Amino acid sequence: MPELPEVEQAASTLRRWLEGAPIARARAAPTRLFRAGGRLLFQRLLPGSRLEGVDRRGKILLLSFAGASGKVGLLCHLGMTGKWVHRPSSADPPAHAHVRLELEGGAVVHYTDPRLFGRIEVHRDADLLALPAVLALGPDPLLDGIDPEVLHARLAKTRRPVKAALLDQALLAGVGNIYATEALFHAGIHPGRAASGLSRAEVARIAVGIDAAMAAALARPVEEIAYLSEGGHVGNPFLVYDRAGERCPRCKRGTIEALTIGGRTSAFCGRCQRAG
Repeated sequence: MPELPEVEQAASTLRRWLEGAPIARARAAPTRLFRAGGRLLFQRLLPGSRLEGVDRRGKILLLSFAGASGKVGLLCHLGMTGKWVHRPSSADPPAHAHVRLELEGGAVVHYTDPRLFGRIEVHRDADLLALPAVLALGPDPLLDGIDPEVLHARLAKTRRPVKAALLDQALLAGVGNIYATEALFHAGIHPGRAASGLSRAEVARIAVGIDAAMAAALARPVEEIAYLSEGGHVGNPFLVYDRAGERCPRCKRGTIEALTIGGRTSAFCGRCQRAG
């Protein structure tokens, strides 16, 4: 599932692919990706426009276009398996391609989504940052930074497992299962511990862990998002995520274990991240 680093990389590639390139045609299949007539608006308003900018808030992409019809905004959430890919017009469409932006230069930017859990919404450009989905988000670790004192105060109000609390997008925008798992490993904190029982020093370590895990991801050069579920398309670049049964990369003595918290699998080292 794409989280903040992957969506940030998607924003960067969309800027590179689309900025300055007029859109000749916009096409979308009749799927659940679009809500409330958005597909027809997408196909009618995007042709002839140019990308003015790509913003990101947490896991949400906000694209701004300007054309003869005025300024148009797109909100795009990649869901679990969504991605934007760039292909020559002569190439066959990639698998599970449901949306396409055909550029005047000949290239095509496709949106693919095997599971169709993503969404694309058409709005006025001026309304993008005021949409309820955006306003509901907490601080963005990359854009706003993480204030350990504020994070500690908010975690102190819930007895949920810290792993579950970190997945709350109103707490921190963009942190999901992967980077919460990696951050807790960095911090040496068991994912099942009650969030309210963490000390200020422990929460500060979590903040450092989130920054470290995301910085490592953003440092890896990518042309387009690749998922671990894509059958060997990429190796696993993470320290403990999806590595149950392997030797701990830090202590070299423990074995990475896994448990389910809030319906999500959490990998951890029982020696480095003790429950008590």
